[in-house]
Amino acid sequence: MIVKPITKNIANSIVSNKHYSRRVGIFWEGFGLYNEDKIVGVCCFGQPSAPIQKHAFVNRDFRLYELTRLVVDRGHQNGASILISKALKMISSTPCAVISYADSHHGHCGIVYQATNWLYTGATVSHDCLYMVDGTPTHPITLRDKLGITCPAEWAKKNGIEKIKPKPKHRYFYFVGNKYQKAEMLAKLAYSKVSQYPKVEKSLYDDGDRNCAEYIEK
Repeated sequence: MIVKPITKNIANSIVSNKHYSRRVGIFWEGFGLYNEDKIVGVCCFGQPSAPIQKHAFVNRDFRLYELTRLVVDRGHQNGASILISKALKMISSTPCAVISYADSHHGHCGIVYQATNWLYTGATVSHDCLYMVDGTPTHPITLRDKLGITCPAEWAKKNGIEKIKPKPKHRYFYFVGNKYQKAEMLAKLAYSKVSQYPKVEKSLYDDGDRNCAEYIEK
């Protein structure tokens, strides 16, 4: 398996169909995992939230990415770890730090980040509530981007949409650079390292019965 850069259009074709968020979000760079010239996975890097950009580091003088999306077809052993590890080596702006989250609402605790030696800094809840849309917990930003709903609380009340409390997201960091640069970035991190990784029983969400390559236009 090899990893190479991909366009936003390729990432969007796969993420919008196979990732539970159904959206790419802000896209800076993307990478695809290929097996015999056939794409079997994608990961996307983009812009972190404004609060994270402002508060995650003290006197930050390096770029901060967020690994925003990760999709790998089932049946490719260690595919996600291979994709992330190689993509981090190919990212265009270095030195840099990368943040990513594992959403416990979907049964995730960040096993792939643990396997690739990311730094765990605990769990966080970044918003007040989710909205149940057609049986699916939906983020307020998704409502805005997909349906144009700018006041979700008012819309939910008017339409009898259930609100639910979000579960925490596990927060991980990775530093890209030489040994000296990594040490400098770590010293500026505002969060404390949590030595014990979280654990959950491994689970998979339903990403449909089509492979990544089937969503790419010929």
